[in-house]
Amino acid sequence: MSAGCYLCELNFGVIPDQSQGEAVGSCKLCGVLACLAHGYRNADRPAYICGVCLPNLLTVAAVRKLPKGDDPPTRASSDDAPEPEPTGDSGFAAWAGEIDEVEDVIGDFAGDRWLSIRNDVSYLVGFLARSEATILPAFSEANAIQSRTLMATAVAIATHERLPEHEMIPMLRRATVAVHRYA
Repeated sequence: MSAGCYLCELNFGVIPDQSQGEAVGSCKLCGVLACLAHGYRNADRPAYICGVCLPNLLTVAAVRKLPKGDDPPTRASSDDAPEPEPTGDSGFAAWAGEIDEVEDVIGDFAGDRWLSIRNDVSYLVGFLARSEATILPAFSEANAIQSRTLMATAVAIATHERLPEHEMIPMLRRATVAVHRYA
């Protein structure tokens, strides 16, 4: 009997150039079992991370890199929950503090298999840079370059994997919805 992949069962999209199959690891952050198509392990960090946690982790890292201060008001909707500040004891917060660029999580991001995601990231970085202050104000700040790249990668991966909104943390959900609505 083999272990099943949680993301295969839910019919999520796959990480580029990987085949679905039996689960090969348990996510360090959430504990679900995932196959090679729905999980990733950076050779520089002995931790397996699932395709749901990967964009969420990049989002937490992006938000932590944003300049602190008074953010312009955001366009709120009735279903927007307040953005929780990551706590120090959360796996996301602890790991995100060590992330300065995408390669800190995805060691082979410059490789061929991530080309389609990198193309999307190039477009999304520009979108986040010129986004209206009411859409994603914190990412349109001139000094938020690292954050835009991390957030753009998170949105590109979440979109590629067809992550449902309920699997995204609130900031990733807001960014993904804004990109789909305004891009």
